[in-house]
Amino acid sequence: MQQNLPISGLHQIADQFCGILCDVWGVLHNGESVFPAAIAALEAYKAQQGGPVVLITNAPRPASEIQAHLDQLGVPRGCYDGIVSSGGVVQADLRALEHAKVYHIGPAKNHSLFHGVNFEFAEPQNADIIVCSGLNDRRVEEPEDYRPHFQDLLKLNLPLICANPDIVAEQGDKLVWCGGALAKLYEEMGGEVIITGKPFHPIYEMALAELNACAGKLLDKKDILAIGDGMPTDIKGANAQGISALFLTDGIHAADLSDDAQAVVETLDAKGLSVHSFMGRLGW
Repeated sequence: MQQNLPISGLHQIADQFCGILCDVWGVLHNGESVFPAAIAALEAYKAQQGGPVVLITNAPRPASEIQAHLDQLGVPRGCYDGIVSSGGVVQADLRALEHAKVYHIGPAKNHSLFHGVNFEFAEPQNADIIVCSGLNDRRVEEPEDYRPHFQDLLKLNLPLICANPDIVAEQGDKLVWCGGALAKLYEEMGGEVIITGKPFHPIYEMALAELNACAGKLLDKKDILAIGDGMPTDIKGANAQGISALFLTDGIHAADLSDDAQAVVETLDAKGLSVHSFMGRLGW
């Protein structure tokens, strides 16, 4: 049930749900440090309610790499049961291709996306597809820097597969551009864009299958809670799936939202979105 209810902690609604799909970046950590209260909340949910927690992220890398990053940051494996990533969905789709000539846009650290794929990197004029995992160097680049390059790419009629649909993400105390910003520009310029991460169905299909496997049974969507801080990804995706959402207002939208609960509800209404509950940062 969508209630748009302000809460102070997950404990107030935990007993209503048999499983959780939880966003990662901006919820459990900000790219540089973890949020201990969020970790404690998931641990308390698992301990007291016994339901599984599956992390669902738009990161453009497979689940094994997401887990390694979480380990490095100090997120205990005991606070979650599985991980599904946008990168993992794209990787599965690429593995289904007989052979792919890929023009990759994004940093070399995201090349793990192509592990197990029958492919070769190619220059645009020889490529079949563009795979965008992010800006090549988001420390110094802006999406608009890619406009001239995209004008040339559009002449080749290449579809662009976006491995990270997020427009921005938290990096410490600032926001940085993600692959979704480039996909948005490419589409606005007339290009074909394929997105399988949040808010679209393929990543939820994989995440729900993982959640059901962890639960050892088929969970009804009404008994699942999605937690996230992104309105166009986490909340829109949950709404499309018929899953209740807990919206965290102190994430990527913090600068646009006041502490006034009515203002949050009005912002959601204006975007055609609804949530079960909302709070600042995740806590028990």
